[in-house]
Amino acid sequence: MSMIKTDMLTVPGASIHYEVRGAGPVLLMIHGGCGDADVFLEVADLLTDQYTVVTYDRRGHSRSKLTNPAENYRIETHSDDAHRLLAALTDEPAYVFGSSSGAVIGLDLTMRYPGQVRVLIPHEPPLLDLLHGDERLQAKTIMEDLIADYRNLGFTSAIGLRDDDGPSPSSPPSDEQKERMIANMEYFMAKEAPGVLGYAFKLEQLQTALSHSTAQIRPAVGSTSRHYFPARSAEGLAERLEVDIAEFPENHIGYQVQPKPFAERLKDVLSSLG
Repeated sequence: MSMIKTDMLTVPGASIHYEVRGAGPVLLMIHGGCGDADVFLEVADLLTDQYTVVTYDRRGHSRSKLTNPAENYRIETHSDDAHRLLAALTDEPAYVFGSSSGAVIGLDLTMRYPGQVRVLIPHEPPLLDLLHGDERLQAKTIMEDLIADYRNLGFTSAIGLRDDDGPSPSSPPSDEQKERMIANMEYFMAKEAPGVLGYAFKLEQLQTALSHSTAQIRPAVGSTSRHYFPARSAEGLAERLEVDIAEFPENHIGYQVQPKPFAERLKDVLSSLG
């Protein structure tokens, strides 16, 4: 395991726990709902030979605390945190990998702060605006039903109604990580899922930002999850931006299921884009 430097960054409304390891250009990794920096623990170590890998607990998750725990979830607030974290660590455009809601945050970051992004890999962003017709309605129903189940039945019952999505992480979590994950899942159900569902993605604004910067975007999907709506959203993004889509190993959490091949694939995609 590589040497890890941990620190806290004070941002408006929160304190952000972050971790830095490796050497080379900065690669910021933004986790999705229910997670924290630890979901990238194995894959980050495999990237340190080429990158300074930055992982963090997003506000409201694990070791990053909110000044006001009742604050509303906004994608823009989370992307502003990423902007401030990058500004504290480097003056150069960074590589950014975001998964699930972390991919949505990465897209908002690139749209509003394109000068900070060299390459963004948005891995399966759950954006309804990128789906077509019936797919959009079906995905919206799935998300709304999940939120309704949580509000009506409680966290444990709502999760129990959902099917498990494929293989699990290669390394089982510790008891401490399990406790953090449960709290993060509750935050996801109560705050993040409604916030992501209500986010208005501005494709034209993103396209304008890209046209006035050197930032590049390569949407990504898991090889076994292409029939799920977050992967279909990634395909819709690639179609609208007229770029190729990158296929990564495994499912929505492929970086945990097969960290080594996932890290190698990420290196290949990033190097191909410069």
